[in-house]
Amino acid sequence: MKKSKRSISRLTFFAGLLLLLTIHIILGVVMMKMSKKELREQIEQRMLDIANTAAYQLNGDELKTLTAESIGTEPYNHALETLLSFQKNIQLDYIYSIREEPDGSFSFTIDPELDDPGEFGEPIETTDALIKASKGTPGVDKTASSDRWGRFYSAYSPVFDSEGNVAGIVGVDFNADWFDEKVNSHRVIMLFLIMITLTIVIMIWLMLHTSVLEVEKAKYRKQLEETLQREQIQEQALGSAREMAYTDPLTGVKSKRAYMEAEAELNDRISTGAVHEFAVIVCDLNGLKVINDTLGHEEGDNYIKNACSLICRQFTHSPVFRIGGDEFVVLLENSDFADRITLLDDFDTQIDSNLRTGSVVVSTGMDEFDPETDHCLSDVFERADKKMYARKRYLKGTVKTGAAFR
Repeated sequence: MKKSKRSISRLTFFAGLLLLLTIHIILGVVMMKMSKKELREQIEQRMLDIANTAAYQLNGDELKTLTAESIGTEPYNHALETLLSFQKNIQLDYIYSIREEPDGSFSFTIDPELDDPGEFGEPIETTDALIKASKGTPGVDKTASSDRWGRFYSAYSPVFDSEGNVAGIVGVDFNADWFDEKVNSHRVIMLFLIMITLTIVIMIWLMLHTSVLEVEKAKYRKQLEETLQREQIQEQALGSAREMAYTDPLTGVKSKRAYMEAEAELNDRISTGAVHEFAVIVCDLNGLKVINDTLGHEEGDNYIKNACSLICRQFTHSPVFRIGGDEFVVLLENSDFADRITLLDDFDTQIDSNLRTGSVVVSTGMDEFDPETDHCLSDVFERADKKMYARKRYLKGTVKTGAAFR
């Protein structure tokens, strides 16, 4: 009878141990898959950040005019030097600019690679991410592509001209073997941690070698922390570059690229019914062209900055975007939306006073989102833009004969 009890006890012990091992193995597999997915997303975001930053630094108006005969000209060399600085200073394999041909295919325009560059007009493989970028939205390939230069994962970002049209595309290539090695190395680290956990569980059950396990656990934890610290340093460097791309350098408010991203996010919320009320204020500066022509662009820049400060002081709880040389947009939500009438009336009263004293004059137009009829932000923007031009005509009409406004 005692022998039978011992057999049952031993069987229960091993059954419990097997159950714990099975649970930990399942949890380990889930953790590795989650870790691999998260790291892949981080690397893809890094690729997009580099492409977006490079695209922001290129002049779209110059880029769209380049031809094969432009090689060696100042616009061509300026774009080439910009891409070359990324090629030299950031960990990537290739960076280049692309244009869309009339037949919908794509070809190289500028490739700073010294050894074997893509020739101007040389075809490039069309991918879903490249097509997405040609329509104005950055994209990254989910699968690797192979060409005569090797096997790569690629990210693409559109370059916009001054009118907001896609003037070209920046492509960034990362070696697929490096990419896969990064993902696999992270998986190996996670596997090590899981094995340590399994070892600790086994040792707890067997009551052996506790101190040895703690040393091993600390060692692998240190390796993981060092890996995460290196990634954090890279993310911080890219974060600074990304902040520059989303900030207007003259005024310090949000840039046109930031407005386009905010517009896309707000349109997503509208499509899901997650937003019910907001308002758009379109602002346009009066007289900037006259100031630039008569007093110089430095005074014109001061005029823009003073106008921006006036807008920001009035709408303190709303994001302000500079979307053109003399154009600003304010998106009103929450408390500013609730006080929108008073805020705009006070602002226009200040402008009327400025008109008499010769200070900054800003024409404004506001309209509100109607969930019954509006399908996107641009529907509200267009109505506000029309009201802004009506206000602009009114302000011009009140100026004494001989005053000049743009």
